[in-house]
Amino acid sequence: MQQESHQDEDQVLRANLIEFAAMLFRRMNEKYGGATTLNELVMLNYGFLCNSRGEAICVTKASQELSMSKSTVSRIITGMRAKGFVTESAHPTDGRRRVFTLADAYLHRGDDDIQNFLDWCAKPENKLA
Repeated sequence: MQQESHQDEDQVLRANLIEFAAMLFRRMNEKYGGATTLNELVMLNYGFLCNSRGEAICVTKASQELSMSKSTVSRIITGMRAKGFVTESAHPTDGRRRVFTLADAYLHRGDDDIQNFLDWCAKPENKLA
């Protein structure tokens, strides 16, 4: 019985967290435009983590770390690039590969609520999905 109670609490906490994230991203969307899907939110979370480590987003590494297929990661990033969430550039050591970084708008430092959320997202233990 106690285990069911903890599962219920975890589900409520996760639902509240996702609602909080959705509220902040609606605020970001109002400022910068666009709409955010849950997969994009997961990838943004990963992008914040990469940014905090001083790394670019690489499809192969993201696929491994997020337990998603390369084609899924590639599709999500392609959509995010079209919406202006990420920018694309050549891999620094392999010109055949591409890497992605969060667009400047999503590294915004002027809004404390957004910044606190971005800092929270950059912690690997805070996965939203």
